[in-house]
Amino acid sequence: MAIDINKLKTIIESEIDDSLGYLETDTTDERQQALEYYLREPYGNEVEGKSQIVTGEVAEAVDGALPQLIRVFTSSDNVVEFAPAKEGDEQNAEQATQLVNHVFYKDNDGFLILHNWFKDALLQKTGVVKAYWNDEKDVTKEKYEGLTDDELMMLMQDPEVELVSQEIIEESTVDEITGQTTYSKSNNVVLRRTKNKGKIVVENVPPEEFLISKRAKTIQDSPFVAHRRMITRSELVAMGFDKDVVDSLESGDTLEFSPDRIARYSRGEQPNSMGSQDESMEVVEVYECYIKVDYNEDGIAELRRIVYSSNEILSDEECDYVPFHSICPIPIPHKFYGQSLADRTLDIQLIKSTVTRQMLDNLYLTNNSRVAAVEGQVNLDDLLTSTAGGVVRVKNAGAIVPLTVASSAAQSFPMLEYLDAVQAKRTGVSDAQQGLSPDVLQNVTAAAVATMSNASYGKLELIARIFAETGVKSLFKGILQLLCKYQDTVRTLRINGKFVPFDPREWDTEYNVTINVGLGTGSRQEQLATMQMILGKQEQILQAYGVNNPLISLKQYRDTLAKFVHMAGFKDATAFMNEITPEIEQQVMQQAAQGQPDPNTQAAEILAQVEREKAQLRAQTDAAKIQLDREQMQLDNQRK
Repeated sequence: MAIDINKLKTIIESEIDDSLGYLETDTTDERQQALEYYLREPYGNEVEGKSQIVTGEVAEAVDGALPQLIRVFTSSDNVVEFAPAKEGDEQNAEQATQLVNHVFYKDNDGFLILHNWFKDALLQKTGVVKAYWNDEKDVTKEKYEGLTDDELMMLMQDPEVELVSQEIIEESTVDEITGQTTYSKSNNVVLRRTKNKGKIVVENVPPEEFLISKRAKTIQDSPFVAHRRMITRSELVAMGFDKDVVDSLESGDTLEFSPDRIARYSRGEQPNSMGSQDESMEVVEVYECYIKVDYNEDGIAELRRIVYSSNEILSDEECDYVPFHSICPIPIPHKFYGQSLADRTLDIQLIKSTVTRQMLDNLYLTNNSRVAAVEGQVNLDDLLTSTAGGVVRVKNAGAIVPLTVASSAAQSFPMLEYLDAVQAKRTGVSDAQQGLSPDVLQNVTAAAVATMSNASYGKLELIARIFAETGVKSLFKGILQLLCKYQDTVRTLRINGKFVPFDPREWDTEYNVTINVGLGTGSRQEQLATMQMILGKQEQILQAYGVNNPLISLKQYRDTLAKFVHMAGFKDATAFMNEITPEIEQQVMQQAAQGQPDPNTQAAEILAQVEREKAQLRAQTDAAKIQLDREQMQLDNQRK
C-alpha cells in the first residue's frame, strides 16, 4: 500500500520549510557579506568628503589559494585512479580510470567545474556539484526520393530509423524498337532518425539553490536534499511533464531575489524572467527532492526522487543514488556547513579598510592642511580658493595661522603588517607562496627558505586533502556508478594514439578510489629529478644483469620512461617509444635466455680469459727480455 498523496505533500513541504529556515538563519547572511567583501562593495559607513577605499583581503585570500589548489588536482592527467577491488580486475580498473577521467574532462568542462566548485567552497562555505545521466535524444527528419525497395530496406535495418511517410511511384516505359513495356517502382520517403545522445552531465550548483536537512552532517546521511531552481514552463513541458499541470503552476521569483544571489550580481545584471509577455517563458520555482520516506508504509524509509512545485508533485520515482557532492575548506565536525577562507578574513578586511582610510585622510590633511583665520582680517573668498601661487588678501600679518596635523603613517604601517601576518596564519595564503623578494632572500639559507615555504603550504595542503577525500572522491565514484548503470553500449576512445573500446557493463562499481592529488611529491623539477634517478638505477640493473633479472622487467622500464615523458609535458608517450605487450616481453626474455650463458659459467670464462691474457703478457715480456739480451750481446761483441 502506497502512502497517501496528501501526506506525502505535507512531508515534502515540511522538509522544504525546515531546510530554507536552516539556510536563512545565519548562512545566507554570511554568504551575502562574503560576496560583498570579495567584490569590494562599500560597507555603508562611508562619509562624504573622506576616504571611501575598500581593501581586498577576502579576494586576496580566495584568489591566492585557488590557483595552488587547482594546480594540485590538475598537475596529472588523471584526477583519480581506480584500484582493483579483487584479483583479476586490474585491466578493468585501468580502463575505468581512463574513461571516468575522459568523461569529466572531455564530455564536461572539467577544469571550469573544478574552478567554480573550489571557489564556491573558499568563498561561500560549501561548493556543490551535481552529476547525473542526461538521457537526451536527437531527433532529425530525412527525406529520400527515388529509392528502390532494396535501398529502402537497407535504410530501415537501422534501429535508429523510423518511417514517417512513404509515396510509391510506379512508371512504365515502352521500348520503341521491340514495343515491350517495362514497369519500374521507386519510393519517396520521409524518415525520422532518433539518436540516443545520453551522457553524464556534471554541473555546478549555486549555493543558494542547494537545500539540505538541518539534521544532516553529510549529503550521504541526509534524510532530505533538494535542488531549488527557477524553470520556465516551456522547459518543464520539454522535460515531459503534462502541459495542463504545468500551466496551473504558480509563477514566482523568490529564489531570484535571495540575498546572496542579489550580492552576486551588480545593479542591472540580475536575471529576471517575470517580465516576459510569453506565458511559456514564465519561470516556476521547482524543487527536485531526494527524500527518504516510508513510501509503502512497511516501517522502512526508501530513497525517492520527487519533483515538486506549487503544492503539486510532478514526478515520483524510486532511486538509488543522490547526485550531489559537496566540499568545505574548513569543516566543523558534526555539522554540514563549516567555514570558508572568507569567514577568516572578513574582520581583517574591515580593520585594514578603516586604518587605510584614516591614513589617507591624514595624508589629505597634511598635503592640504586647514588654517585658522582671524574673522574680519582675511578675505574669505581668496582663502577658500585654493590655487597654486594664489594671493590671499589680509589686513594683518598674523591673520592666518596654519593648523599643524601630525602624520600617523608611522603608527599605521606596523598595524597593517601585523594584520597581514594574522591573515597569513589564518588562511595559509602569504607572500611566501607568491614569490620572495630579493630583500627577503638576502642572508637566508636555502633550507630556511624551504622551511618557510613548507610552513605556508601546510593549511592549503590540508584543504586540498579535505577536498580530495570528500567531494572529489565522492564525485568520481558517482560517475563510475552512473557509467555502469546507464552506459549500455561499447564506447571507443582514442587513448595514447590508439582506439580502445570501453564496456562499463563488465566493470565493478566497488573499485577502490585513489585520488591523485600529488601532495608531498615536490615541484615538477623535483619530480623530474627523482624520476631521472630511478631511470638511472633501472638502467644500471638491466646493464649488469640483463632483462632476466629478478628486480626490473622490460615493461617496468618502459613504463618509467613513459611517466618521464608525461611529466615532461607530452601527452602521448607512443610518439617516442612503442608499447611492450606481455607477448613481446616474453619473446625478448626467451631470446636473451637463449643467447645468455649461465652466470657461473660466464664468471669462470671471464677468469680463464684473464689468466690467458696474463700468460700471453708474461710470454711477450719474456720474449722481449730474451731479444734485449741478444742485442746486448751483439753490441758487446762488436765493441770487442
